[in-house]
Amino acid sequence: MRAPQKMRRPSSFVGTDPERNVNPSVRAWRLALAGYVALLGVISGLAYARGLPLAVLSTPYLDKVLHFGLLGGASFLARRATDDARVPRIGLPAGPVVVGLVATVEECAQKFSPTRTFSLGDLAANLLGVIVLGWLGGPRGRSHRGD
Repeated sequence: MRAPQKMRRPSSFVGTDPERNVNPSVRAWRLALAGYVALLGVISGLAYARGLPLAVLSTPYLDKVLHFGLLGGASFLARRATDDARVPRIGLPAGPVVVGLVATVEECAQKFSPTRTFSLGDLAANLLGVIVLGWLGGPRGRSHRGD
C-alpha cells in the first residue's frame, strides 16, 4: 500500500517563487531560449535594415532553409523551456504554439514594411520548421502531462 502523497500548494500561492522549483535542465533550456530569441532579434533587425549578406538572398532555397531552421530551432527550445506545457482546451504544446503565432505575425507584418516582402513560402517554411522541430523537442521516454 502506498503512503498518501503530501499535497502541494499551487505556485500561484502568495509568497511562493515558481522559479525555485524549476528543474535545473528546464532552467538551462530557458536560458538557451532567451539567447536564441536575442539572436533572432538581431537577425530580424538586420533584415529590416537591409544588413543581411547578399549570399543569403542569392543562393537558391537558402532563405527557406534558414526560415525552417531558425524558427524550428526556436520551437524546439521553447518546447523544452516550457517543460512540454500544453495550451488549455486544445492540448497543443505551448512553446511551439507561441513561436508559430509570433512567426506568423512577424511574416504578415512584412507587408507593411518598405524594406521587407511578405512571402507565403517563408511563412510555410517557418510553420513547417515550428511543427517538425517542435515535435522533435517533445518528451522522450515519459508520458505527456495528463496521461
